[in-house]
Amino acid sequence: MLKKWLTIIFTIVLVLVADLTTKHFLFSVDYFNLIPNIISVSSNGGNSGAAFGIFSNKTMLLIIVSSVLLIGLFIFNYFARCNNVAYCIGFGLTIGGAVGNLVDRVMLGYVRDWIYLDILRTFPTFNLADLCLSIGVVILAIHILFVMPKRAE
Repeated sequence: MLKKWLTIIFTIVLVLVADLTTKHFLFSVDYFNLIPNIISVSSNGGNSGAAFGIFSNKTMLLIIVSSVLLIGLFIFNYFARCNNVAYCIGFGLTIGGAVGNLVDRVMLGYVRDWIYLDILRTFPTFNLADLCLSIGVVILAIHILFVMPKRAE
């Protein structure tokens, strides 16, 4: 049980520190190639909405929804009683990413996005919290769909 929580807390802290640090140093950069023709650092202003700009300028609604979902994740985690390392990392990535963006919304009223995919020109800019959140949700979904049912048998 202790190992589970240490893994989760370490992952959350790592994501938060990395996300907030990169936002602080890279959000104000106009543009530079990180990996030429693939990934660039580009700040096009803050995103006042959620993914792909939906719910733009609905900051308070997004703060409330994010907070409720975070509470729901912790309740799910309590009842799931999973000690699998992949699950713990997925949970930590999801929480860390959600909290990283929640900090921006509460402190600034928008989320600082700075990663631009040159290879996918129409894809919106995003940040490290978005990336961790997406990866974490995929890991949790795989775990819930394929690992948890086998434990119940």
